Amino acid sequence: MNSKYLRLPQDASDPLYSGNEKESNGRGPQPPSLRNLILWLSLVVNILLSVSILLVLREKPTPNGFAKVDPLTTTWNQFWWNTAYSPKDHSDSDELWEAILPSHGFVAMDRSWAEQRQWPESMYLPSDHSKGVYLLEGYHQLHCLRILRKTFWEAVEHRPFTYHPSSHMEHCFDTLRQSVMCNADNTPLYTFGDKTAGNGQLHRCRDWNELRDFATENTACYRDSVGDIPLGEHFGYCDDGVDGLIAL
Repeated sequence: MNSKYLRLPQDASDPLYSGNEKESNGRGPQPPSLRNLILWLSLVVNILLSVSILLVLREKPTPNGFAKVDPLTTTWNQFWWNTAYSPKDHSDSDELWEAILPSHGFVAMDRSWAEQRQWPESMYLPSDHSKGVYLLEGYHQLHCLRILRKTFWEAVEHRPFTYHPSSHMEHCFDTLRQSVMCNADNTPLYTFGDKTAGNGQLHRCRDWNELRDFATENTACYRDSVGDIPLGEHFGYCDDGVDGLIAL
């Protein structure tokens, strides 16, 4: 029995049918309508927005106890096994180490400004009680490094101690330990078993120049002292805008 297929008449009331549409006349499927394109674009945009929101939600919010600071520019610096700060004869670098001024890192910030950024309350600047005094962490670490290095070589060479060994030095060792763990540098250092590792390798760093400039612009005009002096006598001594560190 031969079957004959007849085309059904299309109802103009059918929402899928428009009287303006033309038959394909065997030319294959027609391009999507403008309406369909808009729907697809809307869907894609919604998906992208949803992904973006999820990524933002994954970031942990800044805790209330964290002092908000402006991010420093990322730099790429080579780490060298030996530099002018670590020559074969340590005395050749004594002058370089002594030139470092950790006191450059003492800054005086407006109290209202600091409060808005969740900076903890700190001692006031003796000459201006509207400002609080802070020591930037990087300079605190330099302070500890200088003390530990100086004391180490004085002990090795049986010289009198400039800074008598005390619990303060234990604090310095522990401060550096905490800083190392906090930064958790996962740079993979190459080695060939020659008692060196990663000589000349690039590291992701923060721009120290920007930190120095921030300290210069907001200096508390603080000076260090080896012996104990009244707190107020530490202030009122501005440096010349440098911290003694040189780029190698």
